[in-house]
Amino acid sequence: MTIQEACQRLGKSESTIRRWIKQETLAATKVDDVWDIPETVVNDYLNDQSPVGSDQSDDQGAMVQQLKEENEYLKERIQELEQARKRSDTIMLQLSRQNQQLLEDKRPWWRRLRRKQNQ
Repeated sequence: MTIQEACQRLGKSESTIRRWIKQETLAATKVDDVWDIPETVVNDYLNDQSPVGSDQSDDQGAMVQQLKEENEYLKERIQELEQARKRSDTIMLQLSRQNQQLLEDKRPWWRRLRRKQNQ
C-alpha cells in the first residue's frame, strides 16, 4: 500500500504518514523509491482505538522534563568547569612567577645586582 492509500484509509495527511515512517512509528519499506506500507499495519492501526502517537503528549511532557533536568545538570557542570579553569589559571600564574624567580637565581651575582639597580 502506498503512502497516498494509507492517507485515505487512515484519514491522516501525507506529512503525518511520512513523519510516522521516519520516526519508525509506522512500519514501512522502500521499494524502488516508493514506500510500501503493509496492510496489516494499517489494519492494526484502524482496529486499535488509540491512534499511533496518542501518547505523544505524555512523551513530550516527559521529554521536556528530561531536557530541563539535563539543562540544569549542564549549567552546573559549566560552573564547575569555569571554577576549575580559574583555579588552573591561578596555578599557572604562580608557576610562571616561580619559574621567573628560578631563572633569576641562576644568573651570576653581578647580573642580578645590575638588574636590581636598574629597577
